[in-house]
Amino acid sequence: MRTDFSFAATGDSIIARRIHGVGDSQIDAVARLIRGADAAFTNLELVTPREPKIPAAEYGGIHLGMPPLVLDELRACGFNLYNLAHNHALDFTLKGLLDTMDELDSRDMVFAGAGMNLGEARCPAYLNTPGGRVALVAAASSFTTGAQAGRSRMDFPGRPGINPLRCRTEYAVTSEQLRQLREIDEALGTARVRRQKLQFGLTIEEQPHAYKFLDRAFTEADSPRVRTSPQKQDLREIIRWIEDAKRQADFVIMSLHCHQGPGGAQNSDEPAGFIVEAARAFVDAGADAFVGHGPHMLRGVEIYRGKPIFYSLGNFMFMCENIRRLPAEMYERYRLPDGATPADVFDFESRQEGGEPKAFHADERFWETVLPVCDFRFGKPAAITLYPVTLRLDEPRSRRGAPALAGGKQGRRILRRLSKLSGPFGTEILCEDGPEGPVGRMRL
Repeated sequence: MRTDFSFAATGDSIIARRIHGVGDSQIDAVARLIRGADAAFTNLELVTPREPKIPAAEYGGIHLGMPPLVLDELRACGFNLYNLAHNHALDFTLKGLLDTMDELDSRDMVFAGAGMNLGEARCPAYLNTPGGRVALVAAASSFTTGAQAGRSRMDFPGRPGINPLRCRTEYAVTSEQLRQLREIDEALGTARVRRQKLQFGLTIEEQPHAYKFLDRAFTEADSPRVRTSPQKQDLREIIRWIEDAKRQADFVIMSLHCHQGPGGAQNSDEPAGFIVEAARAFVDAGADAFVGHGPHMLRGVEIYRGKPIFYSLGNFMFMCENIRRLPAEMYERYRLPDGATPADVFDFESRQEGGEPKAFHADERFWETVLPVCDFRFGKPAAITLYPVTLRLDEPRSRRGAPALAGGKQGRRILRRLSKLSGPFGTEILCEDGPEGPVGRMRL
């Protein structure tokens, strides 16, 4: 067996069009780096529903249903490990997720994070490479209602879905603030309703040490703050599968889709506390690398016990604007007329009335990332190279969202930003000039 092994990782791949064979040399340059790795991971943040396509009433912000050909495009890039646990998994109901799993299976593409029941969704997936056998365990902390897979019993089958890592959120307030909340709760009558639900078994008190008000858990503290922690049972069961994978494979990769930031933020460059706690616990259990994604922007990198933790690798492909058809809910959301088209939706999402960019289009952080390539020797990281990547925000919609190596000032700026985000974790990133532009080197 070889003593060396290489692993390339990316964040969210939202791909809606062909990218190979269209004369785009910039994509080819990125793909060469991915193909050069033994194992290459991406978060497949989409589904490939077959006809009849059934849009879900609750979806992950936009219905990300793409044609199956995008799977072939990702495979041509060199990816061979895919995460299916994310907040778009049920954009086209359970049927869309099952269709996607079937399309991946028919291509022998290795994926984790989803299954026909909770046991399958939690299980590792395995990839055999010249550098060794790789296990992928994948989960999501951000997902729509009902997306989590259900547990099977000996007398009843489970429910298809994704592998959840739920988090507990507690709002710490002062004693006076807590007293006021209790008074408001009683005055509104919501306290009485909650007591009735508990009496008739319509709800379960999962955090008995906290005071529940409007489905939020409040505790007493000297000063107000928000505290998050991973749900113990989910964490324990995922760890059990990481420990199992460590005995079955040479390398274990843990993937987590997590939008959450501090204070309840959903897309921020700082991870919520429970993500840090969970990532370190996964490394303690045997994960050789942790790959986070979800907030659509970079978060810091930590070297914990000698293993890399990428708290978020942001977007790797961001082609929402190339979706051909959208359900009625998207038009109704923006109060667009019946005759509106997808281009009208994307114009509304990206520009203010005066033409100024807004939302994702107003922040370059959503369009810049890094591609890390991790080289292992004798099972331990020997070098981690960070290639800065741009998704071409300034290009037309027909080309925007596709990855290209970021050179010059832009590449160095991306690496400086990542270095700043990684500073609180004690991580040092050095910027060097490589043959194809600036690259980052992580001090291990």
